[in-house]
Amino acid sequence: MSNDRTNGVPRRRLAAGAALLAVAGGAMGGVAGGAARPASAQSGEFTSVLVRYADLLRASDADGLAALFTPDGIFMRENMPAAVGRAAIRAAFVEVFATLKLDLAFDIRESETDGTLAWLRATSRGRIRVLPSGSDGEDSFNVLAVLRRLPEGWRIRSYLYATDRPGRGPAK
Repeated sequence: MSNDRTNGVPRRRLAAGAALLAVAGGAMGGVAGGAARPASAQSGEFTSVLVRYADLLRASDADGLAALFTPDGIFMRENMPAAVGRAAIRAAFVEVFATLKLDLAFDIRESETDGTLAWLRATSRGRIRVLPSGSDGEDSFNVLAVLRRLPEGWRIRSYLYATDRPGRGPAK
């Protein structure tokens, strides 16, 4: 996606929102259409959180996505301030879904668990539709997610994504 504007919204900013969403989804290990391939024998539990994340992205469900984060979770979109806490994360997803429709597939590249913490590095690729203009295109991102095991199960503690395409210009 280019750095031009679509209905007053920088397309780079829109892509950044999609990429961040891809981070959570990107941790799902070959996730496309809800199927998952665990990165290791121990990762099945926390990758299932990311399978749910991908489904909620496709459904544009900001409430459901916010609930997948820890209460103090952090959602870091490219070129945007971090959203800290579930209320801010929900608001960030509402903003993203007001301008984008996402259809992304994810692939876990590596993951590791250590007690109540897990991390994974993933990639995502797919179509992003800019709702105000109706334009769409292919994009791809790198994702890094940290998860924490809470009494109710694994939740996303921190999620970060960034474009994997060079030459997009300086960060804003």
